[in-house]
Amino acid sequence: MTLSPTSFIVLCVVMTSSIYAQPPSNTQSVSGQLRLGYVNRDNSGGSTDTFAIGGKLGYHSKKYRGLSARVTFYTTNPVAGIDDDPLFLDTNGRGYSILGEAFISADMPAKPARTSLKLGRQQLDTPFADSDDVGMIPNTFEAMTIHNHSLVNTTLVAAHLHRWAGVDAPKPGKFSKMNDDNGVNVVAALYEPSDKWNLQGWHYNASNATDISYVEAAIHPSEKSGLSAQYATQNGAGFEGDVWGVAAEYGIGGLSLSAAHNQVSGGQVSNGFGGGPFFTSAEDHTIAEVDNQKATLLGVEYGASKKLSLAVTHVDFAKGEDELDMSASYRLGKNLTVDLIYSDMDKDGKLSRAFINYNF
Repeated sequence: MTLSPTSFIVLCVVMTSSIYAQPPSNTQSVSGQLRLGYVNRDNSGGSTDTFAIGGKLGYHSKKYRGLSARVTFYTTNPVAGIDDDPLFLDTNGRGYSILGEAFISADMPAKPARTSLKLGRQQLDTPFADSDDVGMIPNTFEAMTIHNHSLVNTTLVAAHLHRWAGVDAPKPGKFSKMNDDNGVNVVAALYEPSDKWNLQGWHYNASNATDISYVEAAIHPSEKSGLSAQYATQNGAGFEGDVWGVAAEYGIGGLSLSAAHNQVSGGQVSNGFGGGPFFTSAEDHTIAEVDNQKATLLGVEYGASKKLSLAVTHVDFAKGEDELDMSASYRLGKNLTVDLIYSDMDKDGKLSRAFINYNF
């Protein structure tokens, strides 16, 4: 089904729904992050690395009669001429700076706020359009998003995504058209009656690209255990596949064990605009873009202390190379963290990343 722009606007009004990262603040604020990042990639083509400094600086206005605004500036800049790996850079192999967020948010009515509209550049985290913050600058989107909480325990969602920039975009340092400038229409419903279980369904309509329908359900019998299932079907632009997945997690003290399986049938599937929602996605490899791929994940995470956490994950892919990921995260202070991530992909090489983040 293809929606015309007029039909989509009507749908938005009827649903009075939206999606955004966080609700607007009642007070004005300035926040940001200083980030140092290092990436090294070693494969059959040789070794590349980049050392960069960057981060973000944002301003969120005070809310007035349900209206507020936010702007966030992002930047990444190579240091000491270490700029061979493209993950932290633009397509020209250089650093870049963008106004990644610039939006107006409106609550309707102002009090109580059951419906909110956000218009402009914004950070989103949906199954097939997400920030995927794996480098120096996350994905952000030029979009209109609406959400509504009128129904008990339910969030209704409608959005139109027009352009995007950031780590996964065709041109990270420039907002690029999505779906040949037709954009992507999104509708969804999320139901969460308690902290024990939830259900969500999404549809991404892209007339000249890939239509995606997605359903996910999760139950949490206890605070440290959970079971999840997912299903997606995709059609268009070379992607004609279905994928299902199951996942389980169980905690014992400071130890958390996880297992997951995904299987694709009927062709290939896409990660969409970001890292994708698949349960078996590793740091680098996913089940996307491989005919009838399947994968099995086993992982363990250990909270050694309130400051230190360690994790090891292995993903067995039926086609292509398996991936072993090891990570460590350490909090040096209230606002300072260090993250180390190492990925071994056998014949596809090795990927190492390190980040120091100072949040304020």
